[in-house]
Amino acid sequence: MAFQKVDKTQVLKDILKTKNAPGGVWLLCGEEAYLSGYYRNLIRGKIIPDPDMGYFDHIRLSGAERGTESLAEQVQNACAGLPVMCEGKLIEIAEPDFFNMPAAEFKDLCTVFGTVGEYPYVTVLIHCAEEEFPTADYKAPQSAIWKGLEACGVQIVPFAKQDEKKLAPWCAKHFASEGIEAGPGVIEAMIARTGTSMSALVSEMAKLCAYTKANGRSAVTREDVETVCSVTETAQEFGIQNAVRMRDTGRLMREYLVAKHRHEEPMNLFFQISAAVMELWRIKGAMTDGMSKEDIMRRFRMKEYPLKMVTQGAANYSMAALDRLATMCAETDAMMKSSPVDGYVLVERLICAVGKSFGA
Repeated sequence: MAFQKVDKTQVLKDILKTKNAPGGVWLLCGEEAYLSGYYRNLIRGKIIPDPDMGYFDHIRLSGAERGTESLAEQVQNACAGLPVMCEGKLIEIAEPDFFNMPAAEFKDLCTVFGTVGEYPYVTVLIHCAEEEFPTADYKAPQSAIWKGLEACGVQIVPFAKQDEKKLAPWCAKHFASEGIEAGPGVIEAMIARTGTSMSALVSEMAKLCAYTKANGRSAVTREDVETVCSVTETAQEFGIQNAVRMRDTGRLMREYLVAKHRHEEPMNLFFQISAAVMELWRIKGAMTDGMSKEDIMRRFRMKEYPLKMVTQGAANYSMAALDRLATMCAETDAMMKSSPVDGYVLVERLICAVGKSFGA
């Protein structure tokens, strides 16, 4: 069940219209990564208008790259110094990994966030992917973290996926800014073909504008959409790999069919599936051998958050299942290069094997 939260987007918009920096602590998250990135850039530009001059006033921290200091200590130290070249100071935090943070460390971090208001020149900007800070499916574990952050003054702004009703006028403005007119039904046809991801739509509109101008026209047509735009069910990056990790054969088949419709090469699709399988096989094997998280991170040169995602995926498979899938990947690789069997058939065979139970 989706959790209904007070929309903070308008609050952020109103602040960005003023001459003042946002100040305080802001966490930008949600399913629509394009909007999250768009507002991060607005915040950056407001506080650090010249990146070269503001080098010392733009501090970047990562929860995945902690040294001897905790994230709370790093934020506290970053707040203390006065701005050098700008009127304000921006502290950005990526990959905070709140849900795997020890309780004591999370408490310390919230305490530090609660003191940021004492530094009027500081704005703390936290950005999380939907997978790292879920907002679409709001449950008890997320609730405790969300409430804890809000209690210490963090402004959480989740950007939800936009529906066609909101996207249509946005697309029209985008075309107009390029001097291109979208004829009747063009935008609706483009959204139906491309999907509702704003990142994907921006890419497709850029292609349409370039194509239209190259043909000496100022209006894009439905025929142009059919010619230029890619067919996609979702614009999710790494859709095939994520489906393998989740062992969701239905989603994996849908992602595969979309890619096949785009005439993506079978070998490329195979590589995406086999790379995900082999990653799961390596990490599952290391875990079975009793290696610690730290040892695995060092051995495979992985950061904490990517390892967490792979570990969660590995829990969906037994070691026997991954052994068999790894063998099938090797067999499929050889057949792809030497067998007369259609490559798409071999990929589909491998997809079916992902969902099959091999001893668990």
